[in-house]
Amino acid sequence: MDPVLLRRRLYCGIHHASAELKRYSDRAVAAAVPGGKLVTRVALVTGGSRGIGRAVAEKLADSGYAIVVNYSTSSAEAADVVKALAPRTRAIAIQADVSDAAAVHAMAEQVNAEFGRVDVLVNNAGQTLVGDWRTLAPETWNRALEVNLTGVFNCVQAFAPMLTESGDGRIVNIGTIYSDIGNGFVAGYAAAKAGIRSLTRVFAKELAPRVLVNTIAPGDIDTEMTRSAGPDFIAATIEKTPLARLGRPEEIAALVAFLASADAGFITGQTIVCDGGRSIV
Repeated sequence: MDPVLLRRRLYCGIHHASAELKRYSDRAVAAAVPGGKLVTRVALVTGGSRGIGRAVAEKLADSGYAIVVNYSTSSAEAADVVKALAPRTRAIAIQADVSDAAAVHAMAEQVNAEFGRVDVLVNNAGQTLVGDWRTLAPETWNRALEVNLTGVFNCVQAFAPMLTESGDGRIVNIGTIYSDIGNGFVAGYAAAKAGIRSLTRVFAKELAPRVLVNTIAPGDIDTEMTRSAGPDFIAATIEKTPLARLGRPEEIAALVAFLASADAGFITGQTIVCDGGRSIV
């Protein structure tokens, strides 16, 4: 080959590689943390200020992600999560009610400005809104659907472009076994979470192959929300669970981290149950 042509080709290749590296580095530098560690992937956890959401945020931080902690009302708890993650990774908190489409799209713009990317979206935000279905107020039913189902749709719609651009995006939705086993005191919650399973299959088809979409259906997990149901409920639940205990938030977080990892690269459109055997009884 002509030496001049060879040099030109080498120069063009190096120039292109340098430009790509700079583009990637610019985004990575935005997530630099104390100690010189460079974080190149970003995860957003809705409802990330407590319970399962907090455990997921901590697990993904340990897995090398910068973390966006979304919250609706618990600003102090969200700030506490960010503070706890600070030694490990870059973390920020953003307030947004996921049932409000405009607020979710504004959150997406803020995340894009801050990090330039999102690689993992964990749709964890939810409300049980307990009440006997016979006397359940229409506004309570509607709110259950808005937060638990519409909230997932809003987040996927807003963040799908960044997840697709990632090229290796992951969406993990948090469902519930109650969408299968039923409970008249959480009818709206159970129905909304059942809808998430359908959306999971829809988005798995729509976003493939660049984004994988799955749902985790936990049983009763040892969180403040579960404990608020009272000791009688806890005792009855444990009695009906073959493993004879409540699940731990860290166990759900570990499953989220697996689905976000390269090891889960051939799994999409699925609902994975993690309930200590509760749903088979």
